[in-house]
Amino acid sequence: MAAAMDGTSDDLPHWVVPDVDAIQECYRVAGRLARAGFADQRERGALAVFDWLVLGESAPLTERTGWPVTFEHARAESWVALCAAAAMPPPTELDWQRLGASPLPALPVEQEFAYGAWRALAWLLGVRDDWPVQGAWHRAAGVPRERAHVAVPPDQRDTAAWKTAEQSYRDQAQSDALRYWQHVRSMADATAQSTR
Repeated sequence: MAAAMDGTSDDLPHWVVPDVDAIQECYRVAGRLARAGFADQRERGALAVFDWLVLGESAPLTERTGWPVTFEHARAESWVALCAAAAMPPPTELDWQRLGASPLPALPVEQEFAYGAWRALAWLLGVRDDWPVQGAWHRAAGVPRERAHVAVPPDQRDTAAWKTAEQSYRDQAQSDALRYWQHVRSMADATAQSTR
């Protein structure tokens, strides 16, 4: 099928769970926020995933190339992003073997960027239901903003209240990432022990 204005098409890889309309909405909103200077690191991380998936740019954390993005590479990039978002050790050699991808180190990125990339990949892989970027669909449905303070223009963010809200959301993101990392790590370790 023909590509939409944002580059997405119905010809997404088979492993992608959300429908093309949902992906287009996330991609459109993340791109618009970035162009307007409103995107934070979390939204930039999600946008980098969509650029990788749709345009064939390099992967956001490992700079892996190759298009279309394979299931194995998406899972591997997701695990690398989750490790970085949770501030935990990177994948082990055994992890890389199980993921079916060649080992690549993570770029030094902010935790929020890694969290945004992981949220986008987890959503695309069907691990999470919550969209990595909220848009007009959410507003029309009356869904409250996940991070209302980011709607404040960048030149008005130098207040104690804004900085407190931002730190709170960063702490929540790291907690969320750590909880998922611990879950995945324990499952991987249990699987490794059962195969010995």
